[in-house]
Amino acid sequence: MSNPKLNIKEESSAKKTRSPPKKARVEQSVPRKKKLKTDADKAAERAQHLRFGKAELTPDELSRLSKAQKREMYAAHAARSAVHRDVDQYEDENVGVQALSEGEKAAENVRDISKSRYARKLKKKAKMQDKKGSKTAKSSASEPTAAQDAGASGTGENGSNWLSRWRQKQDIQKSYRAAARSGTAAQTAGGKAASNAAKSGMEQVINKGRSVVSTAVNGIANFAKSNAHVLLIVGVFLLLLLLVMSAFSSCSILFSGTTQVSGQTIYTAEDRDIRGAETDYKKLEKELDKKIKRTPTDLPDYNEYQYHLDPIEHDPWQLTSFLTTLYDDYTRSEVQGKLKETFKKQYKLTTWVEVQIRYKTVWVISPAGIPIPTQVPYEYRIFHTKLVNKGLEVVIREELDNDQWKRYEIFQDTLGGRPYLFKGGLPPGGSDGSGAPGIDYQVPAEALTDSEFATIYKEAQKYVGTPYVWGGSTPETGFDCSGYVCWVYNQNGYNVGRTTANGLWNKCQHISEAEAKPGDLVFFEGTYDTVGKSHVGIYLGNGMMVSAGDPIKYANIHSSYWQKYLSGFGRLSK
Repeated sequence: MSNPKLNIKEESSAKKTRSPPKKARVEQSVPRKKKLKTDADKAAERAQHLRFGKAELTPDELSRLSKAQKREMYAAHAARSAVHRDVDQYEDENVGVQALSEGEKAAENVRDISKSRYARKLKKKAKMQDKKGSKTAKSSASEPTAAQDAGASGTGENGSNWLSRWRQKQDIQKSYRAAARSGTAAQTAGGKAASNAAKSGMEQVINKGRSVVSTAVNGIANFAKSNAHVLLIVGVFLLLLLLVMSAFSSCSILFSGTTQVSGQTIYTAEDRDIRGAETDYKKLEKELDKKIKRTPTDLPDYNEYQYHLDPIEHDPWQLTSFLTTLYDDYTRSEVQGKLKETFKKQYKLTTWVEVQIRYKTVWVISPAGIPIPTQVPYEYRIFHTKLVNKGLEVVIREELDNDQWKRYEIFQDTLGGRPYLFKGGLPPGGSDGSGAPGIDYQVPAEALTDSEFATIYKEAQKYVGTPYVWGGSTPETGFDCSGYVCWVYNQNGYNVGRTTANGLWNKCQHISEAEAKPGDLVFFEGTYDTVGKSHVGIYLGNGMMVSAGDPIKYANIHSSYWQKYLSGFGRLSK
């Protein structure tokens, strides 16, 4: 009964250790080779994925990396970023870019070498495993062992056991670390090379720029030496250009100055404001006059009232010229404070009481009953009122500086271009109030025998018939009476400047009508509201003159109009 059991065990043992048929061995070896090729392919794929940028690893591969491997990968990535920063700093230099390219090429070469070495190692290992597998198959066909049984039992469908997989994994990690170290070193070297190359490239550019500038300077110097005449012509041209520009600048200044002077001859305020300010000043004067006249009524307890009064008056042209000088285009309300201030400076009113001891005769009855005249002393009280008119123009002169005073005088000479403002201004026909047309007058031949008068008359005759222009003083602008006379005499060697009729009167030697001769001046006063002489003409003899009426014309100084304003004669001297 035991033999059959033994036979059964032997059969089972024999069956269990029996080598597979040859055909089965061949079929079994094929999957093992396929399994080794599959692992080699996977290892190659892992090697292909070995990069130094985190984004180039697949999520599955990244999850299988250890902390040390990740740190090495991040270090490599940081090294490459540093290289790029250095190169970016000198991005305009081809040297730095080329160095970076060389550094990356070196890193790629390292990776290629690592991959090729790793591939050869895997291929060699696969061949060795294939040889081991064939030997194992041969030995297992003759005599299987317990280790082979264990190996056979541990071999599944994939054709590899856990030991081989562990060795493959260790080999992959070693190759990865070696590649990472090699790539990091290569990129670090490349970054340093890029930085040094970029800096040296900057120095080359600076040196090259210096050499270019030096060459240009030398070229200019050589050109100047060989083309001195050309440079001289260019210099003369530039000098002429500067002179022309300077002339234009001077002309612009001259024109602006002329505009300013002509603007200063005209009152800029409105007529109603000018007349309103004049009315307000007169009102202050009237109130002052009334106050003085009310003194006995306001202060009745005095024996006597004595007055020491300057006239209460002013020149409206002076006031208007003063306000225009200060304020230009003023309004009536704007100058009220200035009017009161000026009024207080012009007029000074003082009062005082004088007490005198006087005697009066009083009849006293004596004890005998006889009336006796007796001198009795008493106080005699006198109330004094004194008004000092300092003069408006004196006040004005104290307030204005030199430049303002010159402007004020211009306004006074021209009456601001508005002679009609006060008391109607000029009568019809300009200053020649007759309004009659110019007389066709022939100067006697004997008068022209005086060469001095002949030259004066020749200049004066040119402008007969020229329209009257208030403030005009040249043939281009037209003439008023004083402008006409000033122009004629200035053209004949007299230095009278530009002044008013009253100004000419002050420059003349005053003579009588009997002493007057052709070429002297004849003056009139009161032809319009102004202080002093208001009109002037050139005396031609025989009671005739030529003056700027409207137009410039001849007139008889003893006509009904001119006779009432005739004021005097004067003689200018060179």
